[in-house]
Amino acid sequence: MNKIGVDTNIFIYTLDKSSQHHLKCDSFLKDTSNDLFTTTKNISEYFAVCSKLGIDKEKVIGFYNEIKSNITILYPSNESLKTFELLIDNYQPKGNRVYDVEIVSILATNKVSKIATVNIDDFKNISEIELIDLDNYK
Repeated sequence: MNKIGVDTNIFIYTLDKSSQHHLKCDSFLKDTSNDLFTTTKNISEYFAVCSKLGIDKEKVIGFYNEIKSNITILYPSNESLKTFELLIDNYQPKGNRVYDVEIVSILATNKVSKIATVNIDDFKNISEIELIDLDNYK
């Protein structure tokens, strides 16, 4: 079974049925051949984006409950913090890219070496993670 991290944008596009990315993101999340993981950072980003977009609170909470039921949520640890520090030193990210490095540090520490995303630019220069571009998935 493939261990794959799930980026925040997949959750947002799955929730937004009007998005051009909705079907592929929804299908990806329902693909039982993958063992899916996300991080607490992705969860906080999910809530931040949904609140910024004004998505109905009950819809946001309902989908969050689905995420918790179907995807393993990974937490930061002392080891992931050390990895984060090394990645910060190596890549010197700026602005929101710091969050992407934190996500990679948590995934990598938990032996998840792939991340699925619709926006590959967020991770394309981080060699510690293999990208799965949902625009080209299956």
